[in-house]
Amino acid sequence: MLRTTLAFALTLCLGASLSAQNRTIFIHGKSGSNHNGVGTTDVNNYWGTSTNSVSGTKFFIGYDGTSDPRTFGSARAQTNISTGLTNFCRGTNSCKIVCHSAGCYAIEFWLSNLGATAASRGFNITSVTALAAASGGSELANSLQGITFGFGGNAMDVSLQTSAARSSFNHNITGGVTIFHVPGYKGMFGASAILPGEDDYAVAYHSSCGYNRTGGLSKCQQSLTQSEGIWPFNSNQTYVQYSGHLRAPSVTSTGLYLDHGQIKTEGFR
Repeated sequence: MLRTTLAFALTLCLGASLSAQNRTIFIHGKSGSNHNGVGTTDVNNYWGTSTNSVSGTKFFIGYDGTSDPRTFGSARAQTNISTGLTNFCRGTNSCKIVCHSAGCYAIEFWLSNLGATAASRGFNITSVTALAAASGGSELANSLQGITFGFGGNAMDVSLQTSAARSSFNHNITGGVTIFHVPGYKGMFGASAILPGEDDYAVAYHSSCGYNRTGGLSKCQQSLTQSEGIWPFNSNQTYVQYSGHLRAPSVTSTGLYLDHGQIKTEGFR
């Protein structure tokens, strides 16, 4: 009788472990295309073959890549994130989220506005791998608005101004989920003249590393103090990462020699 009971209990345990799935959810960034969709299809092929570095079950959350990533509605990031994570990351299913660029802006905004931890809301989210996160904004967006007197670009471009990206939500609130940053420093002539410090030609380290304010930074770590200004008027300035934000453990403080598009292959980190 005892043997039968133990065998039954073992069967239940094995059944539960087999039914649980480790899933990866991909959330894209700025694009000129509409990637609207929530499911196993990468609509309009934003990610291409870059997801091949990630094993297991994969889902894609897509939206209109020209829209403000903070908005709700048809083909909007916030609505589709809510739908996707509700469908795929509750119950026995656990999810790791991989975001790229403005996709990180979108998921960080969503987590910050949960009103509680993701776990207490019933979501099983293990972590977020943030590839070239644009959640701190980009000086390129600032420059576009400046030279066009605020009339240039689309809703995504407007949202990516550093002032807008940093003031629209509390980046220190992550719903109890750790954001692991993966920055790149393979810049490009022209763009790198506008972006401060190290950059991947689209975002600078102050954004892609999750620092609490803008600045010209060359390292990605929890805290960084550096001398700024022209002697003898220079002074030490300290930058820290937002709470709940860290560099991915498999990446050194110098980051990766990859540009903004190439870094999409690093979702395995």
